[in-house]
Amino acid sequence: MNGMPSNCPFPVDAHAHGAPCEDDGVFRLWNVGDPSVIVPENCFFSAGIHPWDAGKYDLAAFASLFDSPRCLAVGECGLDRTSEIPLPLQTKVFEAQIAESVRRGKPLLIHCVRCYPELLRLKSKLPPDAPEWVVHGFRGTKRKAFDLLDAGCVLSFGAGLLRDAGNMDYFAEIPLDRILVETDESPELFGQIVSEAAAMRLLPPSEFAAAVRANFRRIFRHDPVRT
Repeated sequence: MNGMPSNCPFPVDAHAHGAPCEDDGVFRLWNVGDPSVIVPENCFFSAGIHPWDAGKYDLAAFASLFDSPRCLAVGECGLDRTSEIPLPLQTKVFEAQIAESVRRGKPLLIHCVRCYPELLRLKSKLPPDAPEWVVHGFRGTKRKAFDLLDAGCVLSFGAGLLRDAGNMDYFAEIPLDRILVETDESPELFGQIVSEAAAMRLLPPSEFAAAVRANFRRIFRHDPVRT
């Protein structure tokens, strides 16, 4: 089970790319960024237009995916200043998906690169009871992390904890109920990511994984244990 300890039941990967439903004992929320994809019946997923694909797809084409009870979130979507897609177009597509998230009552799974001020401005326009915003693959500074937390966001951490642990000692200061873990494009690293995250929190991996599972259940309104 990707290096997970045997006493760590129902570990949860909050964002993964790849072939859906590889059965390795981990509950994964698979990312779907192409509206033509047929998702297997026993898989749970998020769906949306990545900022690199802004303008490539019509959001209306995702309607049937959004309608599925197995679609637990809108995204990954967001803003990326390194993309060749003009930022105004990215923003327009992102705002449409924010509206979709609010309308459907599903959390927003966010990709953000060098656009945190813009992200925070958009977040500030929403009411406090809007669905949660999950910033995926966070690797930023302590200041950025706590700016996002202060705005009400949840942070999802992945392989960056393995590469940049020395620069992310603030991870231990983040409220445990505002943390998710993910593999993004490296599902095989899940066990290492959870073990490193738990060590940075001075917690047994099973206890940390249980806390993350509880966070996932609250944020996405789905209990992986009952899947």
